[in-house]
Amino acid sequence: MGLGNLDLEALFVMSAGFLLGVVPAFLLVGIYYGRRFENEKKALRLKYERQVTALRATLRRMMERIDILSGERNQLKRANQALRETVRDQHEITDNTSQELEDAQQNLVRLEERVDELQAENLQYEGRLEQAEIHQQRMAAQTQQVIDQLTQTQRLRRNLLFAATQLRETKISNQALETRLNKKLEPLPDNESISPAKVDVSMIEGLEPVYAERLHESGIHTIGDLARQTPARVAHFAGLSTWDDSAAWIAEAKLRLASSTRAQA
Repeated sequence: MGLGNLDLEALFVMSAGFLLGVVPAFLLVGIYYGRRFENEKKALRLKYERQVTALRATLRRMMERIDILSGERNQLKRANQALRETVRDQHEITDNTSQELEDAQQNLVRLEERVDELQAENLQYEGRLEQAEIHQQRMAAQTQQVIDQLTQTQRLRRNLLFAATQLRETKISNQALETRLNKKLEPLPDNESISPAKVDVSMIEGLEPVYAERLHESGIHTIGDLARQTPARVAHFAGLSTWDDSAAWIAEAKLRLASSTRAQA
């Protein structure tokens, strides 16, 4: 209710009071204002109670929000703690990785140094290998020369054996001629002379009995049989490792046959 209305009502009450009397007028005014104040007090109390209720509801909602925020804060604290632990673990891993990286770098440096050393050693070995190859080539050339010389020596040996066989045959022929001249004997008839082709192989000079026995077992009994053989076959039958002796035996057998043929002629 406005102030203007209040004054009008007061004036109306006062006017009525003057009409009815002063004391009743004050009583009426007091009662009137008392009721008005009581109504306004009730209205204010109701208003304040509504506001308090609203404030309490708001406070309750705020407390609930604070509880929610507190829970979220606790969750954030736990998440932050877990994040810190994760970061600390990551730092430890990073430190370990850094240490391993440093160790790997040091190992790499050592390996590079070792590779350099091995390359230097490889160069030395290559130089030595080249020298060894040169030496091997020289040795091969010298070996070839020795082989050539040995081949020539073997050829000379075979020639010397052949010449020695011819010399022995010549000596034998000369001795036979000297014996005949000294005894003044005539040559025996062909039917009474012994042909060299039928002489046993053991009569060949240098042919030992063990070799003669092996040749007998192989079917080579006489000088004629021996003259028809090859050095390889005779060496095989006699168990020789080379052809030198077998070639000399065959050469002597052929010389004896040839000498006999010339003597008969």
